[in-house]
Amino acid sequence: MAPPERRIIGFDGLRAVAFLMVFISHKAPSPRTEALGTAGVWLFFVLSGFLIVRILDAARAAVEAGTATPLGSLGLFYRNRIARIVPVYYVFLFVLYTVRPGDPSSLGTAAFKGATWFYVTNVYIAQNGWGTELGHLWSLAVEQQFYLLFAPAALFLPRRHLGTLCGILIGVSVVTHGALWLSGAGPTRFDVDTLANLGLIALGGLAGLRTKPLPAWLAHDAALAGVAILFLTLPLVVAPTGWWLILGRLSGVLAALLLLQVVLVRDGRAVALLEIPWLRRIGVISYAAYLFHVPLHAERVLAPIGLDVAGPRPVSMALDLILTLLLAELSWRLLEAPARRLLRAPPRRVGSSALIGP
Repeated sequence: MAPPERRIIGFDGLRAVAFLMVFISHKAPSPRTEALGTAGVWLFFVLSGFLIVRILDAARAAVEAGTATPLGSLGLFYRNRIARIVPVYYVFLFVLYTVRPGDPSSLGTAAFKGATWFYVTNVYIAQNGWGTELGHLWSLAVEQQFYLLFAPAALFLPRRHLGTLCGILIGVSVVTHGALWLSGAGPTRFDVDTLANLGLIALGGLAGLRTKPLPAWLAHDAALAGVAILFLTLPLVVAPTGWWLILGRLSGVLAALLLLQVVLVRDGRAVALLEIPWLRRIGVISYAAYLFHVPLHAERVLAPIGLDVAGPRPVSMALDLILTLLLAELSWRLLEAPARRLLRAPPRRVGSSALIGP
């Protein structure tokens, strides 16, 4: 596989696809769409693991080359993560909890709100259930927990153990699934459990570390399109059968394979579709769009200015999507991009490889 680069062609398009899957699941809930949204979150996890583990691998290479220290590299890693994730997240929470649009009870209890401030939303939901419009924040909590647990190990252990570390996390995730199953845990625990989901991020990390090319029958345009179609249709087909809880995690394997194919078949027509400008742009602003989309309802936003937009679900979904993307674009231009320029550490090359921008 080619060395890491600043932007991997096609990945922004995949982020957009993941966001749209989640958006549909929240705006038109059904067993099929909920499974589709879950697979979209897993695609986000695998993407994150792919990129973050490669960043940590390059940082550890600098440590072993004597051009950086583990502690200094860890500080830079957390500084860059904070610049990317934290400002818009806390502004979002502050505005939402201050303005309280719609029914304040829809935002959850005081204990739930406390959990959101400290990125332990998934722990609260595992113990108390959903009961809030902000339940989607559980996935951001899992990612933050991954950074806290994985980054120190990756930077202080020898680089040759990074793949093994990912493999251990995948094994722990499998064991956790078995333990939850034997204990009779409900679907919510499977959805939000930290250890159950860290395996997906680690799976993406293993894909990001892979140096061997895929078999020829997988490394071409038609195979990529086939895997993408299977990834999108698996939740829709399996969910009504009741087997999604068991077979659903295959979506994570398909997502990891899809990332490897996108990297290898970058000049194909399938990747060209992912590079359509409007799709790429949704991918760029997908973090804020993911944050905003659940509590944002067009009828609530437009009612105070005298616009009644109540109508069929497709109309309300389209309006919600438009408002979400407009707000996410404003967030990117006015908050996220300036925060990254201000807080982010300057890029540093390690040998001939550049770190991938998350």
